[in-house]
Amino acid sequence: MTMQLTDARLQDPRKDVPGGNPRAHSRSASRAMLHGVFLSCPACGEGRLYEDGARLKVANYCPHCSEELYHHRANRMTPWFSAFLSAHFVVFMALLAEWATGAGLWLMVPAILVWGGLTWLLMPRVKGAIVGLQWAYRMHGFQYAAMCKPRHPRRS
Repeated sequence: MTMQLTDARLQDPRKDVPGGNPRAHSRSASRAMLHGVFLSCPACGEGRLYEDGARLKVANYCPHCSEELYHHRANRMTPWFSAFLSAHFVVFMALLAEWATGAGLWLMVPAILVWGGLTWLLMPRVKGAIVGLQWAYRMHGFQYAAMCKPRHPRRS
């Protein structure tokens, strides 16, 4: 006895769900991450990713296209990636400066200060890229938002 698939979504997952989001199957990870780096909505690229006046607080939904953004889980990963990226740049520049000038350990103090400042400056952009990646791959609840019409959570 064989079981036949009668649901159209199970046969072809790329088909739109009736009443669902028409953008559900056309998500580019590179484009969504680029939108996140430029601090805009990963879905439309028009709306702001962060709430007004907040540095790292992602808006619950996009004010332009109403895409739900509160599903993200990028809070703990952001400082690690920011520090990783900025450390590579700072270490390269410190080694280059030491090689060119023959400077000693006194070069490490400014390098650590630059590393901390660069990490702090990169955090919103790295978090935007992570949110864009999660949105593109439908991670952490973004898959349910792709199947349903947008619903707005209560504002506190």
